[in-house]
Amino acid sequence: MPTEEEKTVNEEEEEEEEEEEEEESEEEEESGEEEDEESDSAYDDPPDYVDTVTDEELLGDLLKQKPKVEEGVDNIIVVDNAPKVGPDRMQKLQNVLEKIFSRFGTIVRRYYPVDEATQMFKGYFFLEFSTREGAETAVATGNGYRLDKAHVFAINFFSDFDKYRNLPEKWEVPQKREFEDKGNLRSWLLNKSCFDQFSVIYGTGETAYVAICENNKKEPKVVKERKNWTDTYVRWSPRGTYLATFHRQGVALWGGPEFERLARFSHNGVQLIDFSPCERYMVTFSDIVDDPDTSQNIIVWEIRTGKKKRSFQRGNAEDWPILKY
Repeated sequence: MPTEEEKTVNEEEEEEEEEEEEEESEEEEESGEEEDEESDSAYDDPPDYVDTVTDEELLGDLLKQKPKVEEGVDNIIVVDNAPKVGPDRMQKLQNVLEKIFSRFGTIVRRYYPVDEATQMFKGYFFLEFSTREGAETAVATGNGYRLDKAHVFAINFFSDFDKYRNLPEKWEVPQKREFEDKGNLRSWLLNKSCFDQFSVIYGTGETAYVAICENNKKEPKVVKERKNWTDTYVRWSPRGTYLATFHRQGVALWGGPEFERLARFSHNGVQLIDFSPCERYMVTFSDIVDDPDTSQNIIVWEIRTGKKKRSFQRGNAEDWPILKY
């Protein structure tokens, strides 16, 4: 049995060990905090760093999907180029107009401006539909409707007035872009043995590869190979100048000896493409519509400049290709 003196000594030793452990833990916490501060400072930008990348350049595709504040007038349309008539014919004209536009949706309010001096109808009117969809259908379907030989409707959303009214007063001259040499886009024609090239997709998921191979007599030679080069499939242009890859945000075109990226065309959820025979234009199709005001199912692009030339709504994949040359 330990004596009382031995118990006291043991208790003092245990207390000293506990104090030492507490001091060590405090030192570890302090050192850990210092390491965290050092790692944070290494992650942060230096004090004199200036970020020159704009949100449009960094997040252009995401900003297009940014939610918009509802204006409260999205279901109101303005119809112009209606006949200008007097009070004696106004009721008959209203009956004709409402018969036409009631096919697009339920009309809850209408306003036909009249000149106070002459009491003549001014030739334009406002219609409010019960839903936004009704207004969208009226604009998409009714714009260009021919009432008679002299009157063709021009229809806009009421919210378009603010959009066009807020255009900048000063026109800024576009900056000149330096010519970018993209190399020989038909370099494969210089092959001494006249071997063509073909593409192969192999693997699945994150291990999917796209390979461009030389079609020689023996075993095909890999010219270029990339991992996850496309999200779905690839397609050659008619003359073999471009290789198109499909992505969630749109289509990318590749070419040249090293198959570098030549252009990008933003079309969310693109599924189908078609080239013109001369490879001057490309048509893309998507059945995803993010914004009924701006989104289009079918877009015609100019390949050399990357500009959108025309766009159409209500395309159908079953009718593809929808354009003929």
